[in-house]
Amino acid sequence: MAAGDWLLGCVPLWETDTGLFNRACYLSGAYALWKPALVIGLGASGCFLYSFMVKALNMDIDVRYTRTKAVQYYCGIFMVVVALAIHLWAATLAWFSTYLGPRIGAEAAVTAVTAYQNDMLPAILPMYVPMLLVFGIHFVMLLAGKTRYPGWMLAFHPVIWNLLLVAVPDIAQAMQVPAATWMSVMSQSSTNTAIVIWCIAAAVYERNHT
Repeated sequence: MAAGDWLLGCVPLWETDTGLFNRACYLSGAYALWKPALVIGLGASGCFLYSFMVKALNMDIDVRYTRTKAVQYYCGIFMVVVALAIHLWAATLAWFSTYLGPRIGAEAAVTAVTAYQNDMLPAILPMYVPMLLVFGIHFVMLLAGKTRYPGWMLAFHPVIWNLLLVAVPDIAQAMQVPAATWMSVMSQSSTNTAIVIWCIAAAVYERNHT
């Protein structure tokens, strides 16, 4: 999943770039059209691997909290199912922008893809609710000391890193640091990159404490 996000976001950044698809690299046709297809393939593999991550997060929670574990687990299953739909949606935004930009002009392409994005949003946005619950419940339980991990593991939690990575461009702007491609990549891939960070931290912890 994260690799797909990195592939979408790793394009030269221009000051006029905004959002997921209004990017000069896409609209000029410079972005290879095979890349969104690869993103979808990576997303399918990522969904399969997500199922193991969901199970691991659920096992972290103390067995005494059966109802909480059940809610978190079923939200996780739903997240695995819909994650590919979200990934597909993001990839098609890039594909349409890249395909249409050189053929009908950047302005017309942005108008068309914006309409597509806005029409899909009512279906896409509710899919994020179970995702928020999966990580939100795990975060609260870790904060309350009701998981297998000590409190300092909060420093690596997906919720923390997701918020940090989303804010990277804003932090850079506030510090008057010139925008760079890696900032856009980290922001666009914030959720999946945050999950990678947690998985690495959890694996290191388990290795050192077993």
